[in-house]
Amino acid sequence: MPATPPLLVYRIQKQQHLDTALTGEGARRTGGRWNPVDVPLIYASTSPELAFLETFVHLDGTPLADLPPFVLLTLALPADAVETVAAADLPPGWDQRPYPDATPQFLRPRLQPNDPALAFAVPSVILPGSPTRNVLINPLHRRMREVRIVATAALAFDERLRPALEERPVVSVAKRRARKN
Repeated sequence: MPATPPLLVYRIQKQQHLDTALTGEGARRTGGRWNPVDVPLIYASTSPELAFLETFVHLDGTPLADLPPFVLLTLALPADAVETVAAADLPPGWDQRPYPDATPQFLRPRLQPNDPALAFAVPSVILPGSPTRNVLINPLHRRMREVRIVATAALAFDERLRPALEERPVVSVAKRRARKN
């Protein structure tokens, strides 16, 4: 029987953190919708476009010229280790802003090295109803060694995005975290 082809997913991140791309360190430090602080998680998407949107909505109004260089990563992971999670199975309010405290805790019991799932494909809050998914990868999983960066590409933000980005107020990570509480 032929091997199952890998699932390709996409991640956008600052170039300066490329060496820690597969550690979940940034998410561990700041927490997010799907992980509490101190729990590492790698956020990726099933399309480069969704990865871009997920990154774009978290930019804080910094002028385009002042943004650090970003890269688009293409990751290959074992498709048989990805569990798709239906919206109906998620905690109430998972798609709200701010999201309830239960949302970052939802996957915590499953983020174990020996869990059957290395990654979880969840719906996007930004594109509800879309077939594209966010893929949450557990960097501490025993099968993490099978995850590979198969391509990197420099990412430049199109100047036409300037009005959408620069009209936002600059908000620090600490202030964003305080809003959730």
